[in-house]
Amino acid sequence: MAEDPMLSQAEIDALLRSLQEEAPQPDAPAQEAATAVTQTSALARPRAAVPAHAAYDLPPGFGLLLGVQVALSVEIGSTVLELGELLQLGRSSLIVLNGRVDAPLILRINGVPFAEGVVVETNGRYGLRITELLQPEEGAKAS
Repeated sequence: MAEDPMLSQAEIDALLRSLQEEAPQPDAPAQEAATAVTQTSALARPRAAVPAHAAYDLPPGFGLLLGVQVALSVEIGSTVLELGELLQLGRSSLIVLNGRVDAPLILRINGVPFAEGVVVETNGRYGLRITELLQPEEGAKAS
């Protein structure tokens, strides 16, 4: 059986903790500016156009994580169904979710809430414009 190339959330957290412990912390304004530039340029370019060796201002050793794949998903809402209800679903069935139409969507990374955002259209495809990054404890509450 092929080995799963994705790291678990616990493995990612452990790697990030170990890198943060050994790296000097940049000042907050410089870090915010670098984040804003990275976010803007990543949104403006297709994924394939971002070179793997792009110059990032990262703590020592952090560059090793740039190639790690994580699963992103966007949650518009959820509900709980009984198995009998699930088995009765078919074409044109309607499932009512707990999310409101005007509520922000939740961006999850490996199933963990990471950010909130709104749906946008870009070149005929869906996108998510991030409106707020969640603090780790907020993400844990939302899951």
